[in-house]
Amino acid sequence: MILYYMPGACSLSTHISLRETGEHFNLVRINPKNNKTETGENFLSINPDGNVPTLKLPDQRLITDCAAALSYVADTFWHTGISPEPGSPRRAEMDVLLAEIERELHVQFAPLHQKTTDIVARDAALARLAVEFEKYETLFSDGRKYLLGRAFSVADAYLFVAINWAGISGLNIFRWPHVGDFSDRMRSRPSVLAALRAEGLLAE
Repeated sequence: MILYYMPGACSLSTHISLRETGEHFNLVRINPKNNKTETGENFLSINPDGNVPTLKLPDQRLITDCAAALSYVADTFWHTGISPEPGSPRRAEMDVLLAEIERELHVQFAPLHQKTTDIVARDAALARLAVEFEKYETLFSDGRKYLLGRAFSVADAYLFVAINWAGISGLNIFRWPHVGDFSDRMRSRPSVLAALRAEGLLAE
C-alpha cells in the first residue's frame, strides 16, 4: 500500500491507523502548493481530484475518501485490534461514528481553512464546532477511554485529527476536560507519536 498525504490533513487519521496495524506501507508526501510528490511526480496524474488521503492498494486501485480509507483499513486489518469484527453490531457503531465525524466535524472546518472567510462566518463555524465537541464531552463523561469504550478504533484516529484542527483554528479544546484527556491519551500512543514525527508535526 501507498499512502499519499499532506502533513496534518485528514490523511493523518489513515496514517495513524495503518501504523496501528503493524502492516507495511509506503508514505508519500504531497506539496499542496504545486501538487507534486516528494519525488517530483505530478500527484494529479495519480488522483486528478488532488485529495488526500489517497490510498493506493496493492492491486493499484485507489481510495480517495477519508472515511472510506479508514473503513478499508478496518475491514482488512480488523484482526489487529483496530476495529470490531466486520458485520458485528459494534462495527456498525464504529461506522456510525465515522460518518458523524465526517459529516458533523470534518466539513465544519472548511470555512476555517479558507483565507477569504470573514469573521462572522468564522465565528459561526466555531460555534457549530463547539456544539459538536460538547457531544463528545458528554460521550466520554461515562469513563470510556476511546469512542467505543476501552479499545482503540480507527474512529479515534479521525476524531484526534479533528481535535488537532480545533486547536489550530483557535478553539480551546481543553474547555471540555474529557475531550482534552482523550487527546492526551491519543498522543501517548506509539502509533500517533510515530505518525506525528513522520509528518514533521512533533517537535523533538
